[in-house]
Amino acid sequence: MSKIEEVLALSSGEQMRDSLQRCKPKFSKSFSETEAEYDVYRHAVFDRTKRKRKQVKVKTDKFDADGNPIYKVKYVEVCRVAVPVQKLLVERTAGFLLGKPVTYQLKGKGATSDASQQLFDSVMTVFEQNKMPYFDKKLARTVFREREAAELWYFVPDANGKPTSGEMRVQLLSPSRGDLLLPHFDDYGRMDGFGRGYRTMDLLGQYIMHFDIYTDRFVYRFATEANGAQLYAVDTAPVPHGFDRLPIVYYRQEKTEWDDVQPACDRVDTLLSNWGDTNDYFGSPSYFFKGKLKGFAEKGEQGKVYQGEGNETDMKVLSWDSSPESIKNELAELFNVIFSYTQTPDISFKSMKEIGSNTSGVAISLMFTDAFMKADDKQELFGENFERRFNVVKGGCAQRDGVGTETVEQTFVEPHFELYLPKNKKEEIEIINLSTGGKATMSQEEGVRKNPIVDNPEETLKQLKAEAAEAAKQQRDLFGAGDSFSAGDE
Repeated sequence: MSKIEEVLALSSGEQMRDSLQRCKPKFSKSFSETEAEYDVYRHAVFDRTKRKRKQVKVKTDKFDADGNPIYKVKYVEVCRVAVPVQKLLVERTAGFLLGKPVTYQLKGKGATSDASQQLFDSVMTVFEQNKMPYFDKKLARTVFREREAAELWYFVPDANGKPTSGEMRVQLLSPSRGDLLLPHFDDYGRMDGFGRGYRTMDLLGQYIMHFDIYTDRFVYRFATEANGAQLYAVDTAPVPHGFDRLPIVYYRQEKTEWDDVQPACDRVDTLLSNWGDTNDYFGSPSYFFKGKLKGFAEKGEQGKVYQGEGNETDMKVLSWDSSPESIKNELAELFNVIFSYTQTPDISFKSMKEIGSNTSGVAISLMFTDAFMKADDKQELFGENFERRFNVVKGGCAQRDGVGTETVEQTFVEPHFELYLPKNKKEEIEIINLSTGGKATMSQEEGVRKNPIVDNPEETLKQLKAEAAEAAKQQRDLFGAGDSFSAGDE
């Protein structure tokens, strides 16, 4: 594979973009195909070419030459029900992985260095300013849904569009946000450049196409004229972006979270839609009448009586002799396949109600083992890239604040993921009390602050202290009076 310098040596922005596109590995499915799977209203059951309307023959008031009635074809809409299983899988996977904020801890020589601690604090301040816990959830949902995303770190530009050395911000890039993501890797698999295509709109409502290429020091910017196609260089020379490395963190997984169970998801939609069609025909009573009917009851009439003419008159209600248990069983098994083979726990209200509220902590941990294993696998991607994120921001802070090279090189972190797990707090407290021999393990103040029925902990603590002081005073007065009485009695 060519180096990024060879790409930048090409004569035009279009050639650079096309070269990066050729170098990028292709996904097995297109973005539009996976988006159609994710969007519940674009599922196959809503496609009239796949789930066609029913054709029925309707008798008209016309007759042919032989006196036979003429029928016309009428299209009847069918039931279409789709379930957003794909969205549910994405949300639950992101929730188990990042339900609690990721924390960072210094490691190596930096853990004992004051200079490294100061640089670490600067990076954490940038993370807080960018509200990274919320950003991380959006990022995870995007990756699990779209298979790729990137975070672009930048210094807020000045009035001329040039990066300053002040405030540092992050932007989430993804195909659904209109970004063309083109990472470039050298022969050793290291990302040495990144191309981003996007478009903006001017004040006249005309689109301007942009293409930026980032390297470890500079950004090369290209753009078209309004509604144009040819890319022109925006700057006479590449612009320094202010970081000591590529300010891009690129995330990619080869499949969506639901890809392996997509056929099962399609089958669920088909079964529910067919079931709905059947209910439309047989859910309300239908009648078979033999002979001639003299009259029919009104809607809501009590004591209905139907009268026919002739001895051969007969009337029957058409109904199922048995409920569609096979459909229910297949749906249940399909959902079991979907959740099992995506390592996603079924934590719906119905499932939780069946489990009960007195489940032990050990049982809960075993129930979520598969989800933990999946989240642990996801940490391979996110843990590595979160370290890269820290290093990118660390480099930006070092460039901005003039931090020495030695401090930068010894400041490394390890991200820690705390996975979501429902807990049986009563059982945990009982275990703690047992291990301490029943001794107190929580101060009164902490107990008051954690009490959910206390609206104002500070005021309650003041009242408790005042009551304790009053009780102590009464005890002193009582014992004091007793001592004085004994002395006088003697």
